[in-house]
Amino acid sequence: MSEDKSANTNVNLYNDYEKNFSLIDEALKDCPDIIRRQVILNSGKKGCFFFVQGLCDIDLFQRDFMTPLLNLKKLDSEELKYLPNKIPVAGLTFLIVIDNLIEDILSGNVVFICEGLNQGISCTLKKFEKRTLKEPEGEKSVRGDHDGFIEDMATNIATLRRKLKTVKLKFKNFTVGNISHQTISVAYLEHIANPKLLQIISDKINQIDTDSFLAIGYLEQIIADHPNSIFPQYLSTERPDKAVAGLLEGKYLIMLQETSFVMIAPVTFHAFTQAPEDYSTHWVGATYLRLLRTVSILIALFLPGIYIALLTYHYYMIPLPLLVQLAQSRAKVPFPPVIEAFMVEFMIETVREASIRLPSFITASISIVGGLVIGQTAIQAGIVSNLMVIVIAAAAIAGFTMPTYDLGISIRLVKYAVMITSSIFGILGVIVPMVMLLAHLIVLDSLGEPYFQPIAPFKFADLKDTYIRAPIRYLKKRPDVAKPLDKERGKKNG
Repeated sequence: MSEDKSANTNVNLYNDYEKNFSLIDEALKDCPDIIRRQVILNSGKKGCFFFVQGLCDIDLFQRDFMTPLLNLKKLDSEELKYLPNKIPVAGLTFLIVIDNLIEDILSGNVVFICEGLNQGISCTLKKFEKRTLKEPEGEKSVRGDHDGFIEDMATNIATLRRKLKTVKLKFKNFTVGNISHQTISVAYLEHIANPKLLQIISDKINQIDTDSFLAIGYLEQIIADHPNSIFPQYLSTERPDKAVAGLLEGKYLIMLQETSFVMIAPVTFHAFTQAPEDYSTHWVGATYLRLLRTVSILIALFLPGIYIALLTYHYYMIPLPLLVQLAQSRAKVPFPPVIEAFMVEFMIETVREASIRLPSFITASISIVGGLVIGQTAIQAGIVSNLMVIVIAAAAIAGFTMPTYDLGISIRLVKYAVMITSSIFGILGVIVPMVMLLAHLIVLDSLGEPYFQPIAPFKFADLKDTYIRAPIRYLKKRPDVAKPLDKERGKKNG
């Protein structure tokens, strides 16, 4: 029975006001937050305003929309074409289908139906609580901007428009979610972005069939070219400066309504190791930081595995003085190196997770207790050796240097695999996963573009903005990853 009633709303409005009101009221039953304000116009016709309490600016509604409508001496189909000149509000639309009318109400608009009209009048008077623009907690920057995206898409679009004052900044909207009816907005610079990539994104989004998206991560997993890969293929960020930098390189920005994160595509592996301040500091310092992060990735990935392999199979490669110290520190440890390493890793991971989930005012205390007290006690009890704690802690700290959270998770998962294989095959268990990891990165792609460029395929011109950061005056060409239409920066064509 309920399915039949809902199906009846997918029809045009009737001239019969009572029938229209009955259909809309039935569709919105058991929704106490939706206000139905029935009125009588000066012309004597009956009408009703529908809006969601808490999503509508009541003052503007009463002053600029309801009062002018009530004072109209005549309101019929002919008069509707002159209505925008008589009501001082923006965003005035006329709806014919009842489903569209209900969708507008649920989106926060005020909708008015009237006796004798087979159209509904929808007015955008949204007003709801939203947080202020502030720097994202997970993407701190020393010399970058200190603002961030929020959950309101209109504010996010305005932030982009404020930073890019050009008519070439375009947005293409999609509606997804069979229940939530959320808006996805794809932003791009028309004269730079390659339209072939926009078609790929559009095809992926149009094929989505789901109830709702609670976060941008849901969308990322659905439209990823390689959904089974643990490496992120889209760069998620809350930083407007990082998003604008992507747009200026010809990339696309994917925004989801009611989420503060946006996705940049296509991207390469090296984009996840770069930070906004790399471009606001001297090129020598920026290059040093990038090389430091690159070395940190290698340490986080392979240091524990190499240490386990040396202790288990290749102890003869360790210098004798150090070997004596290792033997003394491991004399009391009853576990093999791989078990010992995973125990320390488990301890660090639990402290890390507890620090994220607990209130900020006790995070520092948990970190101190977990890192110092438990670690030192475990060494004194002979459960783990002191050098193993140093090695695992060094790998963990190296992993913290990653500017993006997603890449940090991927590195940790690969590290665990290397630890297991090194305990079985020795140093060969480090080399083979290293080669397999490199092969995997080479075959990955983001929106059809190679994930590990400019290394594979090799593009010499793009190397000046990967592991090193050349002086700004030499970064005259846009990276080739997005196949931009305009490859030169600074030309007066935008």
